[in-house]
Amino acid sequence: MATAVEVIQHVKRDAGFNLPKSLQLAAAAHGKSAWAQIRDIWRLRFGPGKLRPDEYYAFGLYDDRRFSFEDKLRFLGRAVQEQLIRQCNPPHWWLLAHDKLVFYALLTGLGLPVPATRAVYHPSRRYGRAMALADPAALAAWLRAGMIYPGFAKPATGIRSVGVAALEAYDAATDRLVLKGGQALEVEAFVRELERYRADGYLFQEMLRPHPDLEAAVGPRLATVRLIILLEDTGPGVLHALCKIPVGDNPADNFWRPGNLLAALDADGRITRVAQGTGPEQREPENHPDTGGRLQDLTIPDWPALTALALQAATAFPGLRMQAWDIAPTDHGPVLVEVNIGGDFNLPQLAHRTGLMDDRFRTFLAACTAASS
Repeated sequence: MATAVEVIQHVKRDAGFNLPKSLQLAAAAHGKSAWAQIRDIWRLRFGPGKLRPDEYYAFGLYDDRRFSFEDKLRFLGRAVQEQLIRQCNPPHWWLLAHDKLVFYALLTGLGLPVPATRAVYHPSRRYGRAMALADPAALAAWLRAGMIYPGFAKPATGIRSVGVAALEAYDAATDRLVLKGGQALEVEAFVRELERYRADGYLFQEMLRPHPDLEAAVGPRLATVRLIILLEDTGPGVLHALCKIPVGDNPADNFWRPGNLLAALDADGRITRVAQGTGPEQREPENHPDTGGRLQDLTIPDWPALTALALQAATAFPGLRMQAWDIAPTDHGPVLVEVNIGGDFNLPQLAHRTGLMDDRFRTFLAACTAASS
């Protein structure tokens, strides 16, 4: 039987970074000496993107055949990410996106599709007709007799899929929950693990099913499209599009989870490149490793409707000028899963192998600065 720590990850686990190994692998694969790499790292660390050494390797910037130094200067590291996000998104708007109960209530009021929330675990918060579970005993009883399986569970204020669980069934004979992949966890153990989230709230939702065309390629796993949307002077527009594709028994599609894939999408929703891992050891599979289904050149189902939905939803947050939407192509159409405040800059840069700081983004940032001054 699995332990709670094995099936519920309460922290984002980054892969360790080994500079000597990265230097060696990049030199062997691309013929760029260690000293030349170090010179690049030094210049980019103090450049506009403030790239760390691990980011230099994650983006593959040691490959001089692909990237000129001007290209490398367009990549943005985490050191500048928060500053730029705040420049475009005043913090007093953040609650609308960060608190999922508030977020879903707003979109539901606008008549936009979101996952059905079936229960809320919190001492006092309520959400429409969802079951209100105020204490551990109520939660345990509902998991045993009230929940509709399968279902997806997540913290109300969580990010990066930390604390999520994909619940497949309840086994009354053993009083255990069966999680994605067949792992089993006692109900009481699961309830204890959620205590850390009760103060802000924990949600139990329907398990969305992928569109049949997407399921044929990736299996019964929910992949979501990430659209980076800018609220420009001419209206909302898509800056970058990508798709996060889960692999194996991962309960969510976030790229940091081992084995998951990241796909770059063109303006028509076609997959142009698939990445697995980062840096010198990154692979570019054309097929899904579990199903063998073809991913390269696959077009995301319902693409025009999906992008139109995201652009419509973006206008509900006029104070958030840079938004990162996760939309699920499901068997009953596109569904808005969440919006991120600016999002993780690494994802579009890793997927498309291009830095964010192009002419369009630079113009957009200048407009944000002018609007806030």
